[in-house]
Amino acid sequence: MLYRFLADVVMVLHAAFLLFFVGGGFLAWRWPKVIWAHLAVGVWSITIVLLDFDCPLSGVEKYFLRKGGEEPYSTGYINHYLDGTIWPEGGTPTAEKVGFALLVISYIGFFVLRRRSRAKAKRPATTSP
Repeated sequence: MLYRFLADVVMVLHAAFLLFFVGGGFLAWRWPKVIWAHLAVGVWSITIVLLDFDCPLSGVEKYFLRKGGEEPYSTGYINHYLDGTIWPEGGTPTAEKVGFALLVISYIGFFVLRRRSRAKAKRPATTSP
């Protein structure tokens, strides 16, 4: 029972990680320091996809499932939980591209906003009579 609970906790943390990957760059528009954590998540995610290896979070979840007496899923987290549920079966490559496009869009927006705020801060204050 404890191991099944731990597997569920890891599953939820993994979902939070993926949601942060997709939306964390946009959060940085409001809270700029978030960008550093998001850069780490982005680099990690790009590395996993490009080198095609399993995310350690999936391995931890599968470990807890085995210890809890359940058969772990054979695919990765995204294919097991999201493919065919959130998007159509087999749409994971497209979903990955959309996720990475959102990452790029959020970074472009982040840097545009940062540049504008810096330019605004450098402008001399005008006083009215």
